Amino acid sequence: MKKPVIVVLCCLLALGTATAAFAEEPAPTPAPELVELSPEDTAPQFYPDSISWQEDGGQLLVVKQYSVPYGTAVADLTESGMQWGGSDYTLWGVTQSVEGSVTEEKEVTQDFELSVRSADAETSRNDVKESVAYDDEYGFSGSLTLQDITIGETLQADSTYMATAHYAGKVTRTEAGTVHYTLLYAPVSAPVIAAAAESGITPALLVMVIACALLFIAVLLIITHLLHKEPVHATEPAKSAPAPKVYVPSGDIVLGGRNEDDDEENL
Repeated sequence: MKKPVIVVLCCLLALGTATAAFAEEPAPTPAPELVELSPEDTAPQFYPDSISWQEDGGQLLVVKQYSVPYGTAVADLTESGMQWGGSDYTLWGVTQSVEGSVTEEKEVTQDFELSVRSADAETSRNDVKESVAYDDEYGFSGSLTLQDITIGETLQADSTYMATAHYAGKVTRTEAGTVHYTLLYAPVSAPVIAAAAESGITPALLVMVIACALLFIAVLLIITHLLHKEPVHATEPAKSAPAPKVYVPSGDIVLGGRNEDDDEENL
């Protein structure tokens, strides 16, 4: 019965000590390895100027910076199935700044033919949009506002009049410049460490609590075992004392009667 108890106590003490040792110095988060394209690989349309990483709230963010021509959309830079360090990442945030751009502006007019239900210009405005979007092949874009409506005099078969809506407005375009994008990628599933950090419980603290609990249990078992241990002398049977040995000289041994000295005294 003694050996199993001693083995259990030794295991608890060893486990508690080892757990506390691991909790003292948590392993640091290894930095991800930055991999460059080899000459044989096909480069994407836009390759980042730099790739780095940073910690935010217990999770590792991958930061990619681009310098691309004006008009490049974020979708052209975003990686849909990005993996980093064996984990899946998704786009988390974007910042941008424009450098060296020039904005141009010009007046634009545009006419649209349509059908209206009234020959009165003011009444027909209810059938026409007040503004329309403008976009051309030269990169100009903006919004045009309804200026006037010209209505024909002939009533059509569907009881409407043909009309021409006149729109005008200022549109702008930005000359080609350089846009600097910073794309932040975050893990698809947040690590357990981040949730523990938000609640104020760190992995080292959890391990220390477990180690203290194991050591406390081990001490209680040791004390209980010592209190219930029986003395050794109480369990061993008492041994009987050996009988003393008596030595008799050989000349004095009497066998079946008197010796010769007694006969001489009698004579």
